[in-house]
Amino acid sequence: MKKIVTLVLAAALLAPLGAGLATGTAYAQKAQTARQAANTNPRVTVIIIRDYIGPDDFQQVPRTYRYPSAQTYAKGQEEIRNTPNIRAALQRRGIPARNVAGVQTAFNGGKIVYVR
Repeated sequence: MKKIVTLVLAAALLAPLGAGLATGTAYAQKAQTARQAANTNPRVTVIIIRDYIGPDDFQQVPRTYRYPSAQTYAKGQEEIRNTPNIRAALQRRGIPARNVAGVQTAFNGGKIVYVR
């Protein structure tokens, strides 16, 4: 009888932990789904290079995008073609795609578009 009572008490104490694991798994799945949605639909920030040319602002725009090479320019154009979110952001602002010097991926997964 003592073993049965111990077993019932142990089961009663461990039951919420099992439910917590299921809830934690559901939360992890939601977080992963949100992360995937963010990757397919990245946030876009447009930086106009001429606004950051002053002597105090030269650090704001990386040299790679201030003076883009042909490869940097080609990568940026390819990124524009492959990401509809970037195209939409440029169209909303009335910026032609040919003015894009390059596209950089931010730490949060968003895109930074450098425009001449």
